[in-house]
Amino acid sequence: MNAYDLDVIFELLIKNSSTCSILVDLDGIIIRFNDAYKNLIGYSDEEIRSKAFAVYVSDDEYQREIGFINQLLNGEKTDIQFQSARLSKEGKVIPVEVTALLFTGKDNKPEFVLKRIEDISKKVETEELTRNNLFYLRTILDQVPLSIYFKDKNSRFLLNSRQHLNSLDCQTQEEAKGKTDFDFFHEVHAHKAFEAEQEIIRTGKGVNIEEKITEKDGNVKWGQTIKQPLKDPNGEIIGTYGITRDITVIKEAEEKMMALNKQLVDKNAQLHDTIEELSRTQNKLIFAEKMAALGNLIGGIAHEINTPLGAIKASSSNIDEVVEKIGVDLPWMLHNASKEEINWLFKLLTEADARDISVFSKEERQKKRALTSLFEDHHIENAPVVADTIVSLKLNDEDDSYLNFLKQPHAQRLLHILKILFSLKRNANNISVSVEKASTVVKALRSYIYKNISGDFEATDLSETLNTVLILTANMIKHSKTEVITHFETVPPIFCRQDEMCQVWTNLITNSIQAMGEGGTLVINLRHDKASYITISFKDSGPGIPDNIKPRIFEPYFTTKEKGVGTGMGLDISRQIIERHKGKIWFESASGSGTTFFVQVPIDQERHDTQPLNQSDK
Repeated sequence: MNAYDLDVIFELLIKNSSTCSILVDLDGIIIRFNDAYKNLIGYSDEEIRSKAFAVYVSDDEYQREIGFINQLLNGEKTDIQFQSARLSKEGKVIPVEVTALLFTGKDNKPEFVLKRIEDISKKVETEELTRNNLFYLRTILDQVPLSIYFKDKNSRFLLNSRQHLNSLDCQTQEEAKGKTDFDFFHEVHAHKAFEAEQEIIRTGKGVNIEEKITEKDGNVKWGQTIKQPLKDPNGEIIGTYGITRDITVIKEAEEKMMALNKQLVDKNAQLHDTIEELSRTQNKLIFAEKMAALGNLIGGIAHEINTPLGAIKASSSNIDEVVEKIGVDLPWMLHNASKEEINWLFKLLTEADARDISVFSKEERQKKRALTSLFEDHHIENAPVVADTIVSLKLNDEDDSYLNFLKQPHAQRLLHILKILFSLKRNANNISVSVEKASTVVKALRSYIYKNISGDFEATDLSETLNTVLILTANMIKHSKTEVITHFETVPPIFCRQDEMCQVWTNLITNSIQAMGEGGTLVINLRHDKASYITISFKDSGPGIPDNIKPRIFEPYFTTKEKGVGTGMGLDISRQIIERHKGKIWFESASGSGTTFFVQVPIDQERHDTQPLNQSDK
């Protein structure tokens, strides 16, 4: 074949083709090539013609390609297709697919080879990516400790992870491929799984469930399962895939935890009942101690009530006598006394001081002597008696006023009636004062034993609770000859249990009085401290607390008093009460210098009872 024929073939088959094409002679020398080939490898026409082997990646690759061409030359094939590579001018390796056709002459002898070369870089990259993805998938399926499985539309297994094969008791993919859950699991579980997968295929919606898995032998496991529709590259659903994590150990642990929680709930209920019982016992103990303290005070309280009752009885008897006398004197006065005399009588009665006096003061004795002399000088009958009457009535008129009255014709009789009427007024006043005294004690007693049924804290003035206890301990204070000095600042009310605070004050006051013996001094201070606290202190002048018993002062049942005098619970209960009010109690004591107990409670208290706090050391 001559050059003209080659040119014709080149023009017809190669030149304008978008496929890289070259003609090579029987020695492999390029004799014709198109622009597509030139653009692929980046060499110029002269470079291509002078570089027979430069466009191959290596000599081995060249020899390999010659081997394929020899198969054509030897008549083994008329055409052949194989993959090779080309090296561009920039040094880039370009994977190519070569299709080689052998051209023969009229005598049927080989003359040249046409090579069509296709750049398959993207195809190679895709195949490499596919191989990698398959490798990664196989690694995941073999190494990840999860049951992963792919199924077709009939829920038959297509591919399984090693973990899933092990759970199916299979060694290879072939053992599971094409089978269904009915071959490995209990019919109930298999049917439920099949229905769920068919629903996924119908709706395209996946599920995430926690399921009970029963095997054919009845063994039960638990799994956390995610199932999704399996789609082809076109988005068509071709089956399902699932991932199941074995949570049997977790479920067993949860069941154990639930059992333990139930035990814990039961124990907590028992503990709650025990705490409630302890609380009731503690309240009974507090109330018993409160009643014991009240029992120690009850004799003095009875005396404080009996004294005004005795005064009331005596005054009532006196009033009876006065009424009898008035029954005689009043008619006489109405028939015999002038209007002026009656006016004088009631004027003096109004001005008279009804307060009882048993002893005249020095000034009053001097006034009595002066009036006696004055009346004798003016020849007033019964001058000493008249003077004594005027002074006892605490009248303060001018001397001339008395003389004018006494010169009235019935002055002596009217003065007698004045003493009778004044006796009625004084006895009525005595009854009123005595009732007030008894009422004060009863009110204090009611305040002491008062208890809010709801158990809520109430707004309370602490100074009132202190005064209540001082009233109830008045007899003890009087008989022990204790001097009580109080310094009460104005403090805001706090929410507390009033009866419990009274119990604390009773314990501290009685302890101080008993510690001092006779003739001591007790100083009680109430002050507003640090903006948010109220501090109450009780300082006695007793002998102080010995160092060896200081650590035991707040111990229950510990007492230094004689048998039968104290229970040893007063200070322990006081501590519990103060701690329940979020406060603290402590003391300072030195031998020979007395003892001071301090109680500090916060102003910002809640309305409802709170749990006792731990004692803070001072």
